[in-house]
Amino acid sequence: MSKHLYRDPQRGALGGVCAGLADYLGVEIWVVRLVAVTALIFASFLTILLYLAAWAMMDKKPAVGVDAELGSSQLKQHGWQQGLMPEQALERVDRQLSSVEKRLQALERCVTSREFQARHP
Repeated sequence: MSKHLYRDPQRGALGGVCAGLADYLGVEIWVVRLVAVTALIFASFLTILLYLAAWAMMDKKPAVGVDAELGSSQLKQHGWQQGLMPEQALERVDRQLSSVEKRLQALERCVTSREFQARHP
């Protein structure tokens, strides 16, 4: 699956450029906005020019499926975003890690078994 850079006006404050960059980079929106505001303070004209250029060149994020109806801002991925108590979040992470550990053990059993044959190119 390839990752595309889109502006996301649904989650954005102005034109969705920072929200789109945050999506593309895999960071929270506030981090990109903080960098943008800092750049605005130190290099106002250049920052405004780059923002406008990015807004003009970036395509609008296409609305797909559930995200089109709910908006991706309502889909919370992290426990702290969902309002979970720390104990609940730790239990959730523990379940996820246990699942990963079981799959890793199964993979290890397969690779270390006598039936496994490594292919040589």
